[in-house]
Amino acid sequence: MESELNKTIKKFLEYVEKERGFSKHTIEAYNRDLLQFIQFLKEKNVALTIEGAMRKQSFRAFMFQLSNMGQRPRSIARKIAALKSFSRFCVRKGLLQTNPSKVVSTPKLDKPLPVFLTQKQTEEIKTPSENKFETLRNFTVMEFFYGSGIRLSELHGLNFDSVDMRGETVRVLGKGKKERIVPLTSSAVEALRKYSRFYPAEVTSSSPIFINKEGKRLSRRQIERIVEKGLLGVSTQKKRSPHVLRHSFATHLMDSGADIRAVKELLGHSSLNTTQIYTHVSREHLLRVYRQAHPRAEKGQESRT
Repeated sequence: MESELNKTIKKFLEYVEKERGFSKHTIEAYNRDLLQFIQFLKEKNVALTIEGAMRKQSFRAFMFQLSNMGQRPRSIARKIAALKSFSRFCVRKGLLQTNPSKVVSTPKLDKPLPVFLTQKQTEEIKTPSENKFETLRNFTVMEFFYGSGIRLSELHGLNFDSVDMRGETVRVLGKGKKERIVPLTSSAVEALRKYSRFYPAEVTSSSPIFINKEGKRLSRRQIERIVEKGLLGVSTQKKRSPHVLRHSFATHLMDSGADIRAVKELLGHSSLNTTQIYTHVSREHLLRVYRQAHPRAEKGQESRT
């Protein structure tokens, strides 16, 4: 029989999907982390009930085991986030009187700098010379990511009525099902206009923008492959994902003097703290330019930072 804890976890995952709008990737990660916690409790002969399992001692013992297993701090932090979120859900539903996860501290993490293209590299993403459906579609995908900074999930869900060609904007549904209007570059709009002329089906307002040869909406994995292939010719970086273009969009705006609050809104971040990473990236860029250009700058300093 399914335990009380398993049943509650299922309800929790449904809640974060339908009411909180968490991504499929996050939900799958939370599911794995919580199932790992259940397995740990089984090994310790802990009753798989809410009151029996959701205790400070269990959380601390679980974290101790993860640390002894050599799990990376980032992985442990994600598992803690899953437990904390699940604990809050249990309190909200009246299954727990207090939140036992408050005693668990998240390991301090160094935020990795985002991978992005230089402006010169983005200029190397050339307009296709041949007028073929797939070629034009793939170029339009690249232009939309770099020209608007939208996420993979947001581009995946675009229909033709999402785009205002005259106003050069795109309406997207972001995290937490929050809708926002994002400006598009003229080149992205022109790419869409040209691609739509070779669209292999009748274009209606509800038609998905990016489709395959069979007329079905591209999967997220297919979009990722398009970007990987598109970046292969312009970047030597190991990471070649849609997020690289999103990071490039934000970094180039900051380098050009854009206000950080405006960048936050364009990216759809809920907190300014998330956008702060681009301030650091922009500062690093300025320091590099200074050390390369100023006649009295110490050239060796760059290697020490």
